[in-house]
Formats: sequence, structure tokens, C-alpha cells
Amino acid sequence: MKKTIFFLGVIILSSCSHKQQADMIVHNAVIYTVDSAFSTAESFAVKDGKFIAVGSNDEILKIYESKEIIDAQGKAVYPGFIDSHCHFYGYGKGLQEVELVGTKSFDEVIQKVVKYEATLYSAEVNNPEVKWVIGRGWDQNDWGGTKEFPDNKKLDSLFPTTPVFLQRVDGHAALVNSEALRRAKITADT
Repeated sequence: MKKTIFFLGVIILSSCSHKQQADMIVHNAVIYTVDSAFSTAESFAVKDGKFIAVGSNDEILKIYESKEIIDAQGKAVYPGFIDSHCHFYGYGKGLQEVELVGTKSFDEVIQKVVKYEATLYSAEVNNPEVKWVIGRGWDQNDWGGTKEFPDNKKLDSLFPTTPVFLQRVDGHAALVNSEALRRAKITADT
């Protein structure tokens, strides 16, 4: 009887340690889960093309086994970049520009450009030879009063050596100062 109980105990214990099968395990990664807390994980398991678990290396490797185990060597893993129409490169580029959408006057545009230009003189980005102030989003139709395009006199007076290029909201017009024209080699004769 003791032997029977012993063997039953061994069977029960061995069945408890049986790992679940996954098609693929990725571990040793920096996984951005994009949950509400934007938490990170180290490992995940996939079965039938779907994530079945995300967690620490210890958790996933203890519970799951797979013929395909990938060591990500500390590289980043993202769940996906899915968007129907964002012009992804343009979106990223736009994050480095002056945002002028919704401005209510040309003076407000100028204020935003002055504030933005001051950040370009930080210790990390102090190279006047390559520095341009680029912005997008102004619309003179939102400024009230006149609907005419402004000239570049204010831009020239405030930014005599810094090229400024400010694209209209629709991308079909731009305000530039004389320094931008000079660097682009645009003259009255070109």
C-alpha cells in the first residue's frame, strides 16, 4: 500500500510540473505591452498566431515550452504599428516642428516660433549652420479680419540669421524669411 501511495504521489507531482506547449517563446526582450500603464515585460509565448502569455523570463519559461525559443538579446519588441492613414514618417517629422494648427493670429504664430527657436539653442542642439525653424499648420482664414497672406518682415526682423519655413495647414503655401531664401539660393532671378 505504501508503494502505491508513493507512486501515486510521484505521478501527481510529475503531472503538476508538465509545461504547456507554445508554438514560439521570445525571452530576454524589452517588450512594450502598450497597456494603460505602458508597462514592459521580458518574455511572451505564442500559440496559433496569438499571444497566450506575457510576463517575466522566469514566468514564461517555467510554464511554457516550445521547439522555437528566441533569445531577443535585450532588443525592443512592439505589438505592432497599425494605422489606416497617418503618414508615419511625416508624423514623426512633425513632432520635431513648430505646431501651428489652431493659431488665431499671425502674432500667435510668431510667439510659437520664437518659443520653439529658443529650444534649438539648448546644449544638445547648438549648431547654427544646420538649424532651421520648421513649422506647419497656420491658416490665415482662422485669424479673423484680413484673409491675406502675411509678408516675411516680422520673420526677417526676429530671425535674421536663422532660416524659417512655416508651411500652411494644407501644405500648398509657406511663409519663409529671407535667410531661408538665401540658403535655398532662391532670388528674384530664379
